[in-house]
Amino acid sequence: MTTKSKPKFIDIIFTVNPTHVPCVEGELIKQRPEPDIEDDQATERAQVIESIDNLFESEILGEFVKNSGQYIILPKGTKILNGIYALLNKYIRDSIGFEEVVLPKIAPVDTFRKAGILSKWDNYLISVKPFSQTKGVKEEYLMDPLQCTAFYQFHENKIIDVSKGPRKWYDRSGPTYRNEDSDKIFPSIKQREFHRAEFMYLGTKEQVIETRETCLAQLEKLCHDLGLRYRIVVGSGCYQLKEGEIPAPESVEEIPIKDLEIYCQGHKNKDGEPYLEVVGSSILADTMTSRFNIRGSNGEELWSGCTGIGLNRLMYAIISTYGTEFENLPIRLQEAIR
Repeated sequence: MTTKSKPKFIDIIFTVNPTHVPCVEGELIKQRPEPDIEDDQATERAQVIESIDNLFESEILGEFVKNSGQYIILPKGTKILNGIYALLNKYIRDSIGFEEVVLPKIAPVDTFRKAGILSKWDNYLISVKPFSQTKGVKEEYLMDPLQCTAFYQFHENKIIDVSKGPRKWYDRSGPTYRNEDSDKIFPSIKQREFHRAEFMYLGTKEQVIETRETCLAQLEKLCHDLGLRYRIVVGSGCYQLKEGEIPAPESVEEIPIKDLEIYCQGHKNKDGEPYLEVVGSSILADTMTSRFNIRGSNGEELWSGCTGIGLNRLMYAIISTYGTEFENLPIRLQEAIR
C-alpha cells in the first residue's frame, strides 16, 4: 500500500438543528465537516484498504484459522493497539475518573435471560459447554457478546452508594465473541473474536447522562486530535428493551443510543456510505438496574449506561486514513506508542 497525503480539516463541528431532537435510528446528530475542499489531493487523502490481503500484507494482522473469524494482531499491530489503549487512558479513564476492572467473558444462560439478550441475540451467541466430564460446572454458559453483561450480574441485588458520584468502571480485557455469518466476516470490521473497550456507569439519571455525554465529548476530542473525520448518529440498543422502558428523549443529551462513526474511504456501510461505526454510547434508564434489582443506598432510582469502543475498528479507521507506517500515523498516536 502506498502512503497518501494526511488529512486537513476545518476546525469546527457542525450540529444539526438544535431545536430538533433526533430519534430515528441513523438520524444525524452532529458531524465534523468535510475536509478542506481546496486541498489539491482531497480525493487521495485516505489509504484505501481494498481487500483482506491489504491488511495481511501490512503485517498488522494475520489470519488464524481460515473462515474462523479470528485474526492474530501481529507485533506491529499490537504496538498501535497499545498506543490506542494509552490514548483511551488519557482521554477517558484518567480524565473522567473510571476505575479499570477485569470482567468475566462467559456467564450462565440465566444472566443473559435477565438482561433481555436471549431471543434478540440468539443468532450471535456462542455457547460454552464442558468438553468432558469433570466435578466442576456442567451447565451451559454463554460468551458475552456485549462485554458489560457481567457488570450487571455482579451488581445484582446490591445497594450502591452514589451520593459522591456514579460508579464508573472500565474493562478492556477482552476479547468479545459473536457468531457472525461467514460471508460478512472482514478483518477489523466484522469478526467473531474482536477487542473492545467498555466504559460502564451506574448512578442517578443526571449522573448517567452527564457521564455518557462527557465520554462522547472526550472521544470527539480524541478524533479531532487524531485528525479523523466523524459523525454522531442515533443508534440502536443492544439489550432487548420493552416499549416504554426508555422514555422518548426531550433533549439531545437524553437520546438513549448514540453511535460515533468514523469516515473510512473504501468502506461502505449498509446504506452505502463510507462511515464505520466505532463507538456505541448508551443511556439505558432503569432498564438494567430494575432487571437486576440494583438500588441506591438512599432510595434513589438508579440508571445505567455504557460506552463501548471497537478497538479493531478504531485501528482500521486510523490506518485507512494514514496508512500502515508508523512515521505517517498522527503525532498523538506516535507519542502514545513511544
